[in-house]
Amino acid sequence: MGLEAQCTVRVGRKVFPGKALLEGERLVIRGDANADIPFDRMRDVTVDGDALVVRTDDTEARLELGAPMAERWSRLIKEPKGLFEKLEVGPDSRVAVVDVHDPLFLTALRERTASVAEGRVPEGFPVIVFGVESRDALRKIPLLRARMVDSGVLWVVRPKAAKAIAEGELVEALRAAGLAETKVVAFSKTHSAHRCVIPVELRGQGVRPRPPIVSIPPSSPALGLKKAGAGKAAKPAKAPKRTKPAKARPPARKAARKTPAKPKKRR
Repeated sequence: MGLEAQCTVRVGRKVFPGKALLEGERLVIRGDANADIPFDRMRDVTVDGDALVVRTDDTEARLELGAPMAERWSRLIKEPKGLFEKLEVGPDSRVAVVDVHDPLFLTALRERTASVAEGRVPEGFPVIVFGVESRDALRKIPLLRARMVDSGVLWVVRPKAAKAIAEGELVEALRAAGLAETKVVAFSKTHSAHRCVIPVELRGQGVRPRPPIVSIPPSSPALGLKKAGAGKAAKPAKAPKRTKPAKARPPARKAARKTPAKPKKRR
């Protein structure tokens, strides 16, 4: 996220092997004695042989970096990059700004580039600057992710105070939205800007939209309720009683034909 070097460090009277980092606009020292020195607190920055010497009102730090690296670090501290150079914004950039309420930044951005959209993200804009001041604002990250182009950049500007939004919370929200943090720069004395991009393996894959909410119509018996009976469940209609089928009557027997009696003979 910045420049770092393993070197011999002397802070005050203590000498130890440690790690020095240039992150944003601050010098960070890690080892037996830790130090975090913002550039605006440095009273003097010089190169003494192979060492970078940084003095503040409270202490002096000496870093044995080697002459070439000491000269480079001294130049970067004395002439830090401008904000727009750090944000990779040039005259031809198209920048969308969402929820950033810094009038000095907005005025300077309009002067820097003519393609500025405020409060919205037009299609095809490769740079988005998004301000978050509370944890609830992190919910907008998936929406902004859906508006990004594959090679675009999302800068998330958050307060440096961890109580407002911890860096771990931001990183977790970015990961859940399919984004990766690649760099952190100083946006101002109170805010940091996190550079976020779409990982190469996820490019070309759109964000899956949430399914729409579908209302369920009421069941059919409820549609036939009368006004007087509103609020009461309708009684189901009674099924008709089953009637036994009539037994078939056997066919009537035909009467036997009677043959006429023969007349008796007279004697």
